[in-house]
Amino acid sequence: MKSKLLHLMNRSAVTALATGMVTFPVFAHHSAAGYDMTKTETAQATIKEFRWGAPHSTAIFVFKGPKGEPQEIVTSSAAPAMFIKQGFKPKDFKVGDKVEIAWHPIRSGALGGILSKIKFDDGREFNDQEAAAQITNLESREIVEREKK
Repeated sequence: MKSKLLHLMNRSAVTALATGMVTFPVFAHHSAAGYDMTKTETAQATIKEFRWGAPHSTAIFVFKGPKGEPQEIVTSSAAPAMFIKQGFKPKDFKVGDKVEIAWHPIRSGALGGILSKIKFDDGREFNDQEAAAQITNLESREIVEREKK
């Protein structure tokens, strides 16, 4: 009897550990803690690469830095479903296209961030509603904290 109980306890512990290993990265992945969601930077840029993929797409843009030198920025972006919902397909993101971008920068000051908007020359615009939701959540928490004081 003691052996069966010990076996069940070990099995439960392994199941709990495995579940945690699978779910923790999902929660950590959706954190915007490494980005300054209160700041938005913008630039006229050229698409160097666009990786359409789940859970998030990634884009690399080239733009002119403060001294006119070309700089590359890697941005994390929305899931493909968000692009599709706004009428975009992978073929819409062509290498060499000129675009206007906006992003929330990395807190460390390194060049990069979460893409919040991309506007094409033809007027089409993608707005990352996931990033907007992060800002709304942040603002809500700040309001609650102010009201506590």
